[in-house]
Amino acid sequence: MSESGSGGDSRPPRHVQEPSAERPVVTPRDEPDVYLDVPVVKVEEINLEVENLRARVSLQAEVLDLLRLNVGADVALGRVNLTIKGVEAQALLQVRLDNVAHIIDRVMNTIDDNPQILENLTRGVATAVEDLGTGAGHAVRDVGTGAGRAVQDVGTGAGRAVQDVGAGAGQAVQDVGAGAGHAVEDVGTGAGRAVTDVGAGAGQTVQDVGAGTTEAVQDVGTKAVRTAGDVGAGAGQTAGTGADRVVQDVGTDATGAVRDTGTDVIGATRDTEPGRTTQPERAPQPDRGQATPPKGDESREDHGPGEPDEATAADEHRTSELATALARASFRAGRKWLEDAARQHGRRHH
Repeated sequence: MSESGSGGDSRPPRHVQEPSAERPVVTPRDEPDVYLDVPVVKVEEINLEVENLRARVSLQAEVLDLLRLNVGADVALGRVNLTIKGVEAQALLQVRLDNVAHIIDRVMNTIDDNPQILENLTRGVATAVEDLGTGAGHAVRDVGTGAGRAVQDVGTGAGRAVQDVGAGAGQAVQDVGAGAGHAVEDVGTGAGRAVTDVGAGAGQTVQDVGAGTTEAVQDVGTKAVRTAGDVGAGAGQTAGTGADRVVQDVGTDATGAVRDTGTDVIGATRDTEPGRTTQPERAPQPDRGQATPPKGDESREDHGPGEPDEATAADEHRTSELATALARASFRAGRKWLEDAARQHGRRHH
């Protein structure tokens, strides 16, 4: 049976690695790795209020991706309100990690005897690193290319923008210069026309003022001459007919130029001589049966010596006063008329 069994088994013999003398199997020791001994604990009162309490007492061991070992206790409490009174306790804790150490030692021996395990494990890491490097290279190259194109486009756009700005600035300066030239030309033309118009207006104003002044002086002179002629004529008539008839004729002749002034002068003359009347005296009627004396004798009998000379002197004096007053009034009227004419002329031109 042994021959048939050996002849029918085509699988290669399994290689069993025997533990070498240099790596003996770890046997448990008498002394624990962790030892805690609490003989007596006495607590009168414990008031404990805890929220979200988590306590972990464990041993964690990892060897690459081959071994992950967690040994211990993991406790989580939401909310604890604990009150303990009169506590007396005794505790003893002993922890031995011999088996954990033995497990880790076995893993390390397996890796040492079979190094292809690490090769298979690190192959994925190398591929990941290679892919990462390739992607980074492509990314850097793409970024560099994009940055170069962006810089080139920015430079081209900046050059075109500067060119357009320069052209626009030149055109703007040219337009501003042309507009400024036209503006200065228009201002100069307008200023010349304004000066010409002002000079012409000033000349016309001076000419009109001179003409108005000449006409006013001429009119005043004409009226003064007429007034003097009228005064002379009135004075002659007054000397011949009497004071009352002189005043009446002077007032009548001066009505055209100084009507109000002649009226005031006549009133003043009448006020100065209240004793005289304006009506002529009537000669006494002769008695019937008596002869009428001749005119020359009657004048001699009515008037004594010296009376005709005194009356004539009085008439001449009064006539002189009237002429003086009339001349003054005429002068004032002429001056007032001249001022009014000049004022109206100035308003018309303004």
